[in-house]
Amino acid sequence: MIATFRYEFRMQIRRPVLWIVYGLTFAVTVAAFGHTYLDLNLGGDEGRDPRLAMIASASLLTSLLPIVYGCLLADRLVRDRRLGMSDVLDTTPAGRTGRLAGKYLGVCAATAVPLVLAYLGRAVAYAVTEGEPAALGWAAVVLVTAVVPALLFVGALALAGPLLMPPLLFRVLFVVYWFWGSIITPSMMPTVSHSILSANSQYVAYGLLGYGERILPDAILPPGGFVYGPWPGAALNFLRPEASPAVALLWIGVMIALAAAVLLLTRLHTARTES
Repeated sequence: MIATFRYEFRMQIRRPVLWIVYGLTFAVTVAAFGHTYLDLNLGGDEGRDPRLAMIASASLLTSLLPIVYGCLLADRLVRDRRLGMSDVLDTTPAGRTGRLAGKYLGVCAATAVPLVLAYLGRAVAYAVTEGEPAALGWAAVVLVTAVVPALLFVGALALAGPLLMPPLLFRVLFVVYWFWGSIITPSMMPTVSHSILSANSQYVAYGLLGYGERILPDAILPPGGFVYGPWPGAALNFLRPEASPAVALLWIGVMIALAAAVLLLTRLHTARTES
């Protein structure tokens, strides 16, 4: 598995398209959010607190960059079959399960590198310009608890999807899925957005890191601050419990469990089709 991880990581990280597409999407993100990204202020005083600023930075960067992450992973698993490499790989000491795990971890880690660098780069810039070195620590906490679990699930989904359809079709459907399940608000249509099944949920931010305590100028807030959970009148609100530490941990567990389930189904599918 380790050898597969190293090979897949090196091969993916060296793809010019990885850096080009990420760079263009990052430029679009910065241009779209403008001063919001420069100030890390989502309408309040987040820019004055390194904890809230790093949450805001992650929220902005994970609005579009995961689309690039998923689309770049879409051809990684089917590539071996298309090139006729499956039989050759079967002669190596590594078993199919180990190869799948190594490929998954290797290509996901490599594909996440530009996203992580963009996020940590903003954290370093914030720490220097604001004189807040604590931002680096909070960036690491947000990355591990809020970003990595989502990328694990999205990575498994992106590897498995093209086994059932052409990679190009999957990429189109993945973009639609991301907007439907992560960006569109539940008040617009039935969606898993803002739920424990959404890879872009803010349950960690509100449930573990106290993002709901932020105060906006002239805002009328409930006694407990901002509440993240059910949307009035929205469908599927049973998937949107009110944010709490327990629910935040539940969301992390759901993301990891979904990733494991998708990989298991992928392993069963490849075993059946290659036998």
